[in-house]
Amino acid sequence: MKILTYSDWKKRIAFDNVIYKDVKRFSLQLNSYERALMNKQIDFYRNNFSLLQVMEHFKKLKSDKDKEIFIKAVLKRQNKILYLPYQLKSYMTKIIRSEFSDFKEFFFIMLNKACNQSKANLMPAFCKSVLGHFYKPVMRKVKFASKQKEIPTVSKVLKPEAIENTARQLIYDLQYDYQLSIIYGRSSIRKNIPISIVDDYGYGKWLSKNVSYNNNRFFIYSNNNRLTDVELKHMVYFNVYPGYGHFYNTVVDDLTKSNCFDNGATFLINGWAMYAMCHNKNTAYSQNFLIEGANIANFLLHGNLEKAYENVYVYLLGKYPKTKALDYMLDYTQYPGHYLSYVLGEFAVEICMNNNFATTPIEFLNNLRQINCGDFFDLFSPKKQKKISKQIITSKVVNRFSVKV
Repeated sequence: MKILTYSDWKKRIAFDNVIYKDVKRFSLQLNSYERALMNKQIDFYRNNFSLLQVMEHFKKLKSDKDKEIFIKAVLKRQNKILYLPYQLKSYMTKIIRSEFSDFKEFFFIMLNKACNQSKANLMPAFCKSVLGHFYKPVMRKVKFASKQKEIPTVSKVLKPEAIENTARQLIYDLQYDYQLSIIYGRSSIRKNIPISIVDDYGYGKWLSKNVSYNNNRFFIYSNNNRLTDVELKHMVYFNVYPGYGHFYNTVVDDLTKSNCFDNGATFLINGWAMYAMCHNKNTAYSQNFLIEGANIANFLLHGNLEKAYENVYVYLLGKYPKTKALDYMLDYTQYPGHYLSYVLGEFAVEICMNNNFATTPIEFLNNLRQINCGDFFDLFSPKKQKKISKQIITSKVVNRFSVKV
């Protein structure tokens, strides 16, 4: 299997020329329809960048000469920096003064440019170009979900020493869950999977041996030792089974195949993880999670970014402490499309199964095994698969849609 291993290439491609060349080289192995979709993503993330991305790349530079070359290159491209909302200006100012004091003149130029950048939102047009004919039905689902009411849930904080054993028991129980195995395919992940507890806030992380050439590992985020039983349960659904871990074990199971797999296909991979978490048990927590995601996505796709970010920030402050709201704002504003990939991707997976690309989740995964995998939702329909099969003899399409003779 030809794997583009960078899970974060969209975050790094703006300034990393090695990644840019590798991604372009990968795209040349795709059929013309897939390549066209891939190139739209490459062009968008190569040409548009955030202040935080500038900072992160700058930290990696070792010599003064490299830093000088980088500063000149960024200043020439400064008109492409993404808009930074006023809610983050003081935060970024503190970062510049504490971490980049020797180069503060450059970073303050970029900060001011970002704060005064155009407020026109680029994401609706970009998401539409990636999702194609899926975009409108996805947005209908987003708007419908955003109007639903959240359901009260009850949970208890786990003792730090109980987190790992609780997670292992959950993984064990899921491996022998007969009902889920019929829908998603049986889990092959054992309870002795390597687990790391990380003192961070978030949804956890899965590292797959199939794309990292390392060992499978499940990272549990302890939410600063405030992780609840309900959060851990859904973290397992999200990352292990039937989420990321099961996705990689099913779709990227045979490395001898000639298929292409983009490990940075955020809409597809993140969308599957969120779909798996929200639908496998249909719990109140997972439905609330999806309602929250739909509200935030609805705000983030507003045409005016100033209004969009203001609405998101107010919404977050109604649910989280200010420090956590600022962390989320950093992700939404500095990594465009990252959070949206979970929500829009989740609804796109739903639509795939409503439009006969697949009738069940396990069939969806098995279909992906037969084709090149990337953010190619626009091609995930019987009509598009048959069209590709007719026009490109060497293309990889789902077997049941093939019309080759």
